[in-house]
Amino acid sequence: MQIHRTPPEAILDPTTQRPRFGTYAGGLPPIAFGAAAKNPLTRVRREKRWFYVAIASDELICAVAIIRLGYAANAFAFVVDRREGRALVDETTKGPPFSAFIGDSGGEGCLASYHLGANHLSVSRPAGQSDYAIDVRMQGLELQARLGTTKAPPALGVVAALREGLFSTTEKRALLSVDGSLVAAGRKFSLDGALAGYDFTAGLLERHTAWRWGFGLGRTAEGKPIALNLTEGFVGDRECVAWIDGEIVPLSAVRFSFDRERPLSSWQVRAPDERVDLTFTPSGLHTERHDLGIVRSRFLQLAGEFSGRILVPGREPITLDRLAGVTEDQDTYW
Repeated sequence: MQIHRTPPEAILDPTTQRPRFGTYAGGLPPIAFGAAAKNPLTRVRREKRWFYVAIASDELICAVAIIRLGYAANAFAFVVDRREGRALVDETTKGPPFSAFIGDSGGEGCLASYHLGANHLSVSRPAGQSDYAIDVRMQGLELQARLGTTKAPPALGVVAALREGLFSTTEKRALLSVDGSLVAAGRKFSLDGALAGYDFTAGLLERHTAWRWGFGLGRTAEGKPIALNLTEGFVGDRECVAWIDGEIVPLSAVRFSFDRERPLSSWQVRAPDERVDLTFTPSGLHTERHDLGIVRSRFLQLAGEFSGRILVPGREPITLDRLAGVTEDQDTYW
């Protein structure tokens, strides 16, 4: 996989109006779907957007997601106590599409929000600002934090072709600094000194979409900041990377293996060329299952820790020991 060092100025080529497919070191420009989304029915059926944030400290792992489909919206948040190895909060809310708003950018100008009843979630980064503000209020959970980008490595940007002329865009960033606080199940935690990452995805997706995903952030066994993004299915190895030494470096394509009947047992994440060999030990599970006939989904996301090693050409082997992170298994007809 080649990582282009300069992101495109626009998602669509101005002459051909075709997406500029590729993997880029740097944030993507505002998302535009062009002619592929001129049909309103296509946008309702195929347009999906989400903004996801993971925060990890020595004490906890917190995940927050806002999802907007063309015909519905939902949001979830969960908190896992790393020391006790158990979930403190796990909340999900579903609503009509107008419950959520997700803009065209994951960088400056970013705005993602969900408001329904007592559930209020927002992630924002006004134009000209370097920090993201997160505000979450759900049953048993209050989160107010700022994510700093000043010392973080660049974002990963991917524009990927799908079947039927559809395509997906994603911007992911990791090792953002955190300050703020979180109250979960009546317990207050400081987030000062924690690390965070986000996933902003917007695309015109196929009716059947499936993937397995792993994301980790923290430090290597030698104390260096590191983050991982690993995907099997969907756009595959186009977004398999590590952030280390301030750079984005490509990793080998991986395969996830786990017991679907016992998802809290260990997961294996390995590359056929043995350049990635990781064990993921879960300690908390968020699950959603829906069967509405036409729309069916099975979604698992687990919080836990990665251990093992990865090999990057030109570098010494990288050892990971209890690196905080999440894994995910999704299989959806939407």
